[in-house]
This record gives sequence, C-alpha cells and structure tokens, in this order.
Amino acid sequence: MVFVALCCVEVSAQEVTARIAGMETNRDYMQLLRSEEQLRVQTDSVMAVARELRAEIRKGMEERDSLSQQRNDSLSLVLSDAEGQMNALRARKVKLIDQINTLEQNYVLASVGNIGEASASQASRSLYNNSYFKNSLDAEDYKMLIELQAQEQAMFGCVRSYVANHTKIKQLYDKYVIAQTESESEALYAEMSSIMIENVALERKIANGWSSIYDHKCYVYSYFLEKENRMDLLNLTEAMMQEARQQKLNTIDECVSEYVADYCLQKPVALNYEIYVAKMLNLTSAIDSLSTAARNVRSIDYRMPTLEIERRSFVDYEPIEFHNRSPYNASNPIPDCVKYEYGTIYRILLGTFKYKQQPSLFRGAAPLYVEQLEDGRFSYYAGGLQTRGEAESAVEIMKKKGFRNPQIVEWCDGEKTNLSAEGVVRSTYRIAISGGSLDDMVREVISSMAEGCQLSKLSEDKFLVSTFESRAVAERVAEAIRKCDASLSVEVQEIKPEPEDDEE
Repeated sequence: MVFVALCCVEVSAQEVTARIAGMETNRDYMQLLRSEEQLRVQTDSVMAVARELRAEIRKGMEERDSLSQQRNDSLSLVLSDAEGQMNALRARKVKLIDQINTLEQNYVLASVGNIGEASASQASRSLYNNSYFKNSLDAEDYKMLIELQAQEQAMFGCVRSYVANHTKIKQLYDKYVIAQTESESEALYAEMSSIMIENVALERKIANGWSSIYDHKCYVYSYFLEKENRMDLLNLTEAMMQEARQQKLNTIDECVSEYVADYCLQKPVALNYEIYVAKMLNLTSAIDSLSTAARNVRSIDYRMPTLEIERRSFVDYEPIEFHNRSPYNASNPIPDCVKYEYGTIYRILLGTFKYKQQPSLFRGAAPLYVEQLEDGRFSYYAGGLQTRGEAESAVEIMKKKGFRNPQIVEWCDGEKTNLSAEGVVRSTYRIAISGGSLDDMVREVISSMAEGCQLSKLSEDKFLVSTFESRAVAERVAEAIRKCDASLSVEVQEIKPEPEDDEE
C-alpha cells in the first residue's frame, strides 16, 4: 500500500535542544530527544493522512450507489490501518517520554538535597501532612491546597473519561460514515450524540475546576521554593511552564478539547513541583507515588482527531413524471411509502381508499407510494419533493392532469402533516431556560446544535431558544443543555399559531 510506504519513510535526524540545562553532554538523553522528535514528525504525517481519508469518506457517504460504497469500504480499511499505526507510534512515544522524564528527574533531584530540619521532623510520607511544609505556608493557602487536592482526584477521572469517550465516538463515527441504511445510521448517530453530550458535561467540569487548582498549586510551591532560596528550581519550573504553553500553541489545532490539553500539559508541571518539594523534604515514598502519577498523565493523548459529525440524511428526492402507461403492475407493485427518521420531504396525496387501487387509476404518474393507515385504509402519494414551493407547483400540474383534490403532505423527522387539510395548525417549538446564567459551554451547545435558532435573554436568569420546526430536535438540544449544566431548568414549549382574524 502507498500509505504504508509513506509511514515507513525514515525521518532525518532532527536538531534538538536539551530541555534541562547541563544535560547537553548526556548522549543517551540527546538521542532520546531526537527519537521523540522523529516520532512526532511521523505521527503528524499519519494524522494528516487520516484526516484526508476521513474527508474523502465524508464526500462519498451521501452517494449510496454500489461503486461509492465499495470505495468507502476500501478507504475505511486504509483508515483502520492508519489508526493502528498512530496507536503504535503513540505507544512508542509514551515509552520514550518516560525514559526522557526519568533521566531529567534523576539529574535534577541529584542536585536538590534535603532540608535537614524537615527530615528530622518527618512524621508522614505525605507531602501535605509534612509539618515543615505546612508550617512554611500561610494557613489559608495551606487550607485551600488541601481542598483542591481532593478536587484534583476527580479531575483526573474526568480527563480519562473524556478521552475514552472520544475514542468511542471515533470508533462509532468510522462505522457511521459507511452505514448503508438509515436505521443503522440513526442508531449510531444517537449513540454518538449521547456520548458527545456526556463529554460536554465533562469538559465543563474540567474547565471550571482545573485552572484554579493549577494556579493555586503553582503559587504555593513557588512560594515555598522561593522561601527556601531555591531559585534554580524556580527557574526550571518556570521554563517547564513556558514549554507547556508553547506546546499548546503548537498543537491547539489538533486538540479536540482545549481544556483537556491544558490538563495534560500543565499537570506534569505541577507534579514536577511536588517531586522537587518532596525531595527537599526527603519523602522517598511520595516521590515514587508522584512519579507514577506523572507517567499516568503522560499516557493520556490529548492530540485526538477532531470529527465533523453531521447528521446524515437518507432522503431521496424524486420529481413527478408522467408515462403513457403506468410503470407499476403485478410484477412491479406500487411500493410502500418510505418514512425517513431524519429530514424533510413533501409528497402529493392523490387519494385515500378503503381498498388497494389499480396503478392505472393514477394516470401514469410516477413515482407512486402507498401507505396503509391505522384504520386499514390506503393512501396513495406521488413524488418526493425537497421544498414546499416544488410541492405547490406539483399540485397545480396534478390538477391539470385531472386529479380532483391533490394535497401536500410533509414529513419532517418522521412526523406527518397534511398542509392542505382545512384548519391544519402547524406548531413550532422553543426551549425555555431558567435558574441561572448561561456559561460559554452552554452557549456553545446551543450554537452548534440549534443552528438557525435565536437565543434571547428575558432576564438575568431566564432565556429562550426559538424556534424549532421539530419537537424531536428541540428535545435533543434541551437534553444537551441539561447535561451541560444540571442547575438549569430546561423546558420544551409548544407554540401554536394564533387563529387569523376574519376580515370584515
């Protein structure tokens, strides 16, 4: 395969710079840095190929002919190969980073030394229960540090869950783009939507929690190091913070979540702070525990493919044609009316009968469809039109062809409405939100899921999102808002049009 050949190309030696001053002469360390850079280039190359493959599959997924399906099936196999190679490269990179970090950590810790007084008064293996460390801090800062430490455990769980969810979404998406039937596609879309909504809530927790944890920890540890006159460690950690900021800038376009990237890049910086402090306090067991935590964080890959997930429409639009003889007969009967779960289509109702009718009754019109109603009667339809304007034009043509009462029937997300029936009332829907303000994440959910709808602010804690043509769509958006912020009260409201006043 051409793809495999591309990924096996050797990357030329890269010029790299030691991240820790003084380690330039360590040949093993510098070689590991070069190997890491080579893996980065290879991974970027494979990711670019995977993006192109997904784009090609998206282009062909609406073409449901056999040739397009075969092509997408072949592209999916190549994509699977690309995913496998990316996973292998990422696994190698995690091992390399562990080796690099171990060398850096050992080099730095060798020059740290212990605080004699702290070592003598040591009563606990925990950094936070160390009396010397506690007494060196302001009481309020120490209290806040303890509170944030408990919250931080939840942050790690949120990040791991988010990444696992995104991996699941990607697996479902690769099946979704080649699904051949609407029922299969809709089931996959519903599953993806549910997981995406869950990730919105997880992302919100990470965004609201991690920043304050990181800022306060860095402040406390910097204060402690400065008080101990360890400017060398302060300069080192400041350089690490700067590198984390630069890495985020370099990779932001490949991050599925800015907040997950923040955690994955900043958490190792905070852990390095803690490892240096633990070494100063002679907490050997704490260093081992913190080193394990650092490896766990580095195993999380925040560079994940962004997926443009659009709900697929399987609606087949067909104009109405007339034939000298009906194309339907005993061997080619009028098919059942196709009902789509998603999308809007207009058909022309030709009549409803107690019994099935002969195709010749419908004056050579095609395509025709039949629907059996709940009361046992049969409704016959012509065409499958994309807009109401096309349907109105078709009605006029049908009248000229001799049909007495052709009517426009609309199907929207599986819901049927006879637009020509007398007194038909077409409802729309809106979402009422109350109980608090809307943060950026809730607004983003509304913007992405309620395209074309307007968000209005009624008061400080009351909002409306309007209008939706489909209750099903409104309910999906409402559920996403609830999961994003459980404190909000979210209700879907039906809006019935007011009757028109009779003219005098």
